Amino acid sequence: MGKNTLDMILAQILFIASGYGIHIGIGRMLGPKPYGEFGVIMSLVTVLEIFLAAGMSDSVTKFTAEFPGQWRSIKRQGLKVEAIAGGLVFLSVFFMAKPLAAALHNMDLVLPLRISAFFIPLMALYSVYMGSLGGQGQFGKRAAAMSVQSLTKVGAVFAFILLGFGIPGAVGAYVLSYGLALLAASCLSRKGPTKSAEFSTARLVSFAVPIIIYSGAVALLMNLDMLFVKSLIHDGASAGFYTAAVALTRAPYQIFYAFAITMLPAISRTASGQNLVRGSEYVCRAVKAILVLLAPVAFFVAGSAKEILRFIYSSRYLPAAPPLGILILGITLLSLFSLLAAVITGSGRPKIPMAIACSLVPLDAVLNLCLIPRFGLAGAAAGTTIACLAGLIAAALYVQKKFKGLMSFGIAVKILLSALLLYLVPRFWPMAGWRLVPCALVLFILYALLLIALKVVGREELGMARNALQILTKKNP
Repeated sequence: MGKNTLDMILAQILFIASGYGIHIGIGRMLGPKPYGEFGVIMSLVTVLEIFLAAGMSDSVTKFTAEFPGQWRSIKRQGLKVEAIAGGLVFLSVFFMAKPLAAALHNMDLVLPLRISAFFIPLMALYSVYMGSLGGQGQFGKRAAAMSVQSLTKVGAVFAFILLGFGIPGAVGAYVLSYGLALLAASCLSRKGPTKSAEFSTARLVSFAVPIIIYSGAVALLMNLDMLFVKSLIHDGASAGFYTAAVALTRAPYQIFYAFAITMLPAISRTASGQNLVRGSEYVCRAVKAILVLLAPVAFFVAGSAKEILRFIYSSRYLPAAPPLGILILGITLLSLFSLLAAVITGSGRPKIPMAIACSLVPLDAVLNLCLIPRFGLAGAAAGTTIACLAGLIAAALYVQKKFKGLMSFGIAVKILLSALLLYLVPRFWPMAGWRLVPCALVLFILYALLLIALKVVGREELGMARNALQILTKKNP
């Protein structure tokens, strides 16, 4: 599981690096207002994309892991369902582009919205192939397909912008990248056991529906604040500032979502064998690993928000500092919630995370409606963060009851107190420009030494780190 997780983390890092390159390039080259339009389009399409693709992908992963002899039938049924659903969503977005643009007070969004509709069915089909590869444990191939999408996307975006196609060209680059990624994923997923029994489409869909609803709710939770900012604050630059804050906080969630991807089949296997002791060990290690790795990142970003924005986006984006400092904490909470949701889903209870996530959407909407008029962009970030905290608490209580343990409260306190160092130092001794990099490196080393001194990290964790480095440096035959 560790090697699989590492493969996915590396692919996610490349995915994130390409995304950051795109966001920083568009933000600097086109300015806050066009960048805000790009952010709004991506927020809208991401909600639909995740709602459509994530549930079926997880369902294909789970059943392929449990019934490897039926992998071909599972994949085939998933493709049929996603082809129909993707086509319907494509038509809805394409023909509703004008009303959506009008609701967001910007008719310039019509063309890029219609272009974006084309990559929704491509993403839907792509997700089935990725789910099939995950269920078979072929995470190296899954990572390769992701890398095709990442590299194509970043190259095409800048090529189209430099050719003068602007935001419509950038959105069109996403369509191209998913088309090529779909082709790569389909080629990589052809190999496997030659015999495959038939699998029930109804069973696949019935398990996927709660995950689809859950995924859609999480997507709304991550993007509602952007849509409310655009709707309630009519200053075009504000959406650009908030897009910058959102972009900088997505990396932790996307990287550590790899834990959730690999936890799903692992928990499915232990649950099907009624091995709750092993499942509890997986959960405790994963939660501890995410908290150890995410806490210092969140605290450092919160403490260095202004300097990070000035360094990456330029001083024009300094109004994004308050929401960035708040939102990074919310995304950290959401990352932990997503991991626990994968654990609950893998144990065969997908309706539990669905119910929790669905309850968070109206809470987030009410908080945004109340806080944005009073506190502006910081209010939007605070609303999302409070909703994420509520979701994490609910999921943690259920997992604690089901698996009889998450992690020691004392260890969690030690991790958070150690990570606090990375918040306090930048707040009192801010580092600007390239000095941020060595400053961050020194602080992360001190944080690691603190964890070792406090016995949070021991021989087992250091051994896992060594194994990870060996996997990274090992040359495959």
